[in-house]
Amino acid sequence: MADPHAEATALTGIYLYCLARPQCLALDQSLVGPALAGVDERFPITAVVADKVVAVVSEVVIADFSEQNLQTLSWIGEHATRHEEVVARTMAASPVLPVKFGTIYRSHDSLMAFLQRHSGAIESGLDTLIDKSEWSVKGYLLEDNARQIIASEDAQVQSCRAALSQSPGLRYLQQKQLDTRIETALEAGLERVNQDLMHSLQLRSIDATTLRLHASNVTGRPERMVFNAAFLLDVETLPDFRVALAEQQDAYQTIGLAMELRGPWPPYNFCPDLSESQA
Repeated sequence: MADPHAEATALTGIYLYCLARPQCLALDQSLVGPALAGVDERFPITAVVADKVVAVVSEVVIADFSEQNLQTLSWIGEHATRHEEVVARTMAASPVLPVKFGTIYRSHDSLMAFLQRHSGAIESGLDTLIDKSEWSVKGYLLEDNARQIIASEDAQVQSCRAALSQSPGLRYLQQKQLDTRIETALEAGLERVNQDLMHSLQLRSIDATTLRLHASNVTGRPERMVFNAAFLLDVETLPDFRVALAEQQDAYQTIGLAMELRGPWPPYNFCPDLSESQA
């Protein structure tokens, strides 16, 4: 009779969490070993050492990363959280290059080949990220408040309002045109706000990048997300960055813009591009 465990093992791959320096191996055994559950808690976290680089890995059953599971939010949420916990634990002792969720190599040999092929970029990236972390800034807007304020400050909108006809039919058409003008003014105003925010915060950070905006069904908030960016900071730049963000919050709170700062995170958005097909 076939051994089910042997069959499962034959279908496993090497799951890569992040790349780090060897000092991450001195985490009182809280990283490597059974103390920390990886994306598949049946397999322990281990490390593959290639000269001055450590690949933090564990085995996974490849079939678990099926298209169906990867399209199931509950499954992704649970397993991506475990992925992030491993990366965050590693970051406590070493600079890290986080790897995107679901990166799997079919063998140790293919992983070692990847590490050797990109050794220069990996080591340079780790050196660049020493003592740095990623912080996110998101901006949420109460659109009704912003629409009213921007409309009150737009001369063309005010002129159109003053010229509204008393005739119901004509007034209806004019109001539709006015609503379109208000929306145009709102979007133009938000674009200026975004540019000002990004410019001001970027000056106080080591690096920065804009991120895509999310709808309310993703954020879980009724307000519209109008700003989303990631910033690379260290202990020296963080205080000035907080001050700059507070100043921007004060400047724009009158239009109903609320800023949200979160971190520190592993620098997912500031890693060198090492993308390639796994084998």
